[in-house]
Amino acid sequence: MDSRLRLRIEIETMHELLAGLDYYQLLGLQLGCPQPDIDAAFRTEGRRLHPDRVSAGAAPEFRAVANSVFKAVNDAYRVLRDPDSRGHYDNELRAGRLTMDAEARKAAEAEAAARNDPTKAARTEKGGKFWKLALGNLSEKDYNGAVMNIQFALSFEPDNEVFKEWMAKARASKEEGKKEKATSNAYKIRI
Repeated sequence: MDSRLRLRIEIETMHELLAGLDYYQLLGLQLGCPQPDIDAAFRTEGRRLHPDRVSAGAAPEFRAVANSVFKAVNDAYRVLRDPDSRGHYDNELRAGRLTMDAEARKAAEAEAAARNDPTKAARTEKGGKFWKLALGNLSEKDYNGAVMNIQFALSFEPDNEVFKEWMAKARASKEEGKKEKATSNAYKIRI
């Protein structure tokens, strides 16, 4: 069988099955695949299924089919390439939803933004109070105060990973400050 005809049949079949395929299946991957495999699979599938390549000289109906399959592959890649979005999608998949709707996508993006914005890390009012104080201490390079306030924030939210991460940074900066003070001598004579 001619390879172009085989690809055309495959695209038409994929189009018929789109509603029943999850994002991993669209890219030819397994659910727990390593993150770098996603980029490689998209490059392969994107090149192979690109509408300009497969529908050259084809009827307009087939062009529409090829475009919808390629759009589905792009959507799959857009969701799976970001680890946060991928984790959210995996949860959706476990709940029985094969695709992410706009609302689920917005929730995943908001979750990722909150994870990247330390000012929105607190989940409780009291934890947030001490967290804001700690962020103020960090901006003033008062690492002793930052460590103390993060410890208070952690007493209200002991499972907050952002607090733990910033605690490690504050402690490291505090220790580095102690080392710099110990090695600097204002009375040292330079010859």
